[in-house]
Amino acid sequence: MRVRRSRIASLALVSALTVGLGTTAALAAEPVAGSADQSAAATPAPASAADALASVLDASVAVGTDGSYTVSWTGLLASAQMNVYASNDAADPARSGTKVASSRTGSAVVSGLDPAKRWYFKVVPAGTAYGVVTAPRAVGEQGALNTRDLGGYRTSWGLTVKYGQVFRSDGLGRLTDAGVAKLGSLGLNTAYDFRVDGEIGSNGPNKLPAGVSSQSVPLSDGGVVGLVVQAVSSGDPVKQQALLGDGKAAKFLEDVNRSFVDDPAKRAQFGTVLKAIANGDKVLFNCSAGKDRTGWMAAVVLTALGVDKDTVYRDYLASNDYLKPSIDATLNGMVASGALKDPELVRPLLGVQASYLDAAFDEVRAVYGSFDAYLRDGLGIDGLTLAQLKLRLLTV
Repeated sequence: MRVRRSRIASLALVSALTVGLGTTAALAAEPVAGSADQSAAATPAPASAADALASVLDASVAVGTDGSYTVSWTGLLASAQMNVYASNDAADPARSGTKVASSRTGSAVVSGLDPAKRWYFKVVPAGTAYGVVTAPRAVGEQGALNTRDLGGYRTSWGLTVKYGQVFRSDGLGRLTDAGVAKLGSLGLNTAYDFRVDGEIGSNGPNKLPAGVSSQSVPLSDGGVVGLVVQAVSSGDPVKQQALLGDGKAAKFLEDVNRSFVDDPAKRAQFGTVLKAIANGDKVLFNCSAGKDRTGWMAAVVLTALGVDKDTVYRDYLASNDYLKPSIDATLNGMVASGALKDPELVRPLLGVQASYLDAAFDEVRAVYGSFDAYLRDGLGIDGLTLAQLKLRLLTV
């Protein structure tokens, strides 16, 4: 309750300060062509005191199969008029973008936005300048299933991670031209690739838009692919059971995650990326599947910012959902070929489990005593750098 109350108090204060200011934000007057809510085109009536005091507590976006966006929100006054703005700039869509909807129902459907671009939305109570920015978690680029924004998560003290600053992804070697174009709309400065040479040779170097710097920060995944190949290529159910059964597959990745904490070379690579983010780079980091090395890097970023444990784990485990089509297709192909009888033996290596992240955090506590000490002594993140990271990535 402390988080919700602190956020309500902050929002109520900001909203109260805007009463009587009218529409002080630089708000565009016309909706994007094709917006589902054509009432947004009309000049809104002067806001009532109730509308002006209304605050948006939370907002989210769902992407429809037809390319439309359903923007939903909750507020102190559910029936207050809310204006929705869309922009390719995450900083403040109400200032840089266009009004696309106006509603008192708690949601609005927006259509007609260019699917080749990344869209951010801001829900703003009518008559105020303050609102909440939201965006789809997944970037939705073609050829990389697990590309997503780390923005929008709430910290334990009520602040929010900014959208559009840090992205996590699987390998980008198979991006389509449309996928590269979508990636180009993120405004990235640098893409950090955790894959080693063999992985890049098998799946191709990252395809990046012009202007995005590519940085190799190679980090071994412990040989996950090699273990899968060793088990499946044998075609022998007994050998496969011996290699992967009775929890051995999960234990393998638990050990890999411990190595992220123990191995000085791996710590150096994670530290490099974290320092780049703190220094102001708009960053994407990736490995092959975007789940193990990338998963730990994302957990480090979010934990350093003060995001609660449950949310960090939820982001980590979401790889199973984003990668499900690929995982299912891979396992079905192995079974259909006759090389694998029991797909559940291999599944733990293709996805993630909470125990993998547990292993890394447990190792942090065992070796360093605390996460702050791990940041300082393990990754070389001093107090000033950590303050820069929070200042850059956190907002009300």
